This record gives sequence, C-alpha cells and structure tokens, in this order.
Amino acid sequence: MLRPTKLHNKFQKRLIRPLYAQTQATPYAAHLDSSLRNTDGSFRAPLSSDTSPLTRSADAYLLKGGLVPGTVIVKGVGEAAVVAAGANAASKPFGLLANFVGGKLDDLGDEDFVGVWRGPDSVFELLAPAFDDTGLAAAYSAATAGVPVNLYAGTDGRLTTLGSAGSRTVVATLIERVSASRIVINLEV
Repeated sequence: MLRPTKLHNKFQKRLIRPLYAQTQATPYAAHLDSSLRNTDGSFRAPLSSDTSPLTRSADAYLLKGGLVPGTVIVKGVGEAAVVAAGANAASKPFGLLANFVGGKLDDLGDEDFVGVWRGPDSVFELLAPAFDDTGLAAAYSAATAGVPVNLYAGTDGRLTTLGSAGSRTVVATLIERVSASRIVINLEV
C-alpha cells in the first residue's frame, strides 16, 4: 500500500504492473538488507562509495528519496534483498522490486519486508522511471524487429540495455517499447 506523505503524491502510479504473471511469476517475500537502514531505522540509499554488501560504481536510482518498484534486486545473505550494482561479478539478478522503499512514497514504513517479482516467462509493464530508456529507442526499432533486446541490471539498479553484455546476466527481454515512459518486458529470472 502506498503511504504518500504529501497530498500531491496521491496520484502516483505503480511503476511495475504484472500482465501475465498468474502462474508465471511469484512475489517472493524478502527483507531489506541491513545496509539499507541507518542505525535509527530510517532508509539509507545505496551509494557509489559502498563496498558492502556489493561494491557499487554509482548511486542507486531514487525517486522522491526512495527506491522505485522495478529496481533489479540481487539476493544477499539468507532472504536479504540488495539493490543490483550492474556488472558486479558477485551478484546474480534475483528479480524486480515490487515496492517503493524509503522517501516520500514509502510502502514499508518501519517494516523491512519487501516483495520481489520473479519468474521466467512472466510479462510485466514498467513505467518510467523504473527503467533507463537510454539506448532503448535505438535497440528497439523497425530494423531490429524480431531480434530480442536483452535488458541488464544497470549500475544504478534499473533495467538498461548495453552495447555489449560482457559477463552480465540477462534480467529481461524487451517485448515492446511503447514510449519513453512505458515498456513491456519478459522477465528472465
């Protein structure tokens, strides 16, 4: 449940919407890694200077001070959910965050339990800014019709396309880039 703290946030939409997920996807129950909480229990965003639990090269993407649904999650110790850090060799994508975490749109409050959507062959609609649109228009064009566009965990935790994948794991394939603010994906993890 969205818990907006300001009236002007009451029309905020969910950024991840399951389209074909009834039998294909599962909202996995996880909890926030302790690195995402300050000592007073407040939300702490992953920063580029972090080395634990993952070494990061960029700050995690934030909207209104918090993480957005659709952020790529990797599994930490036990059932801990950690924001992906791009091509970090120690991390394998686990799924997509289902909740707003921290900031003005926080779903959690003082709870640490989050949902992580996972399940190969499930189809989701993502609304901006849950994905990085840089390069998607060029990758998804009439010239490449029928060629799958692989999406990976970007350094800020959002889905992105890359010129070369390197050793990264494919998180999703792009089914359709409806516009710069909406895409349809096939989840691969």
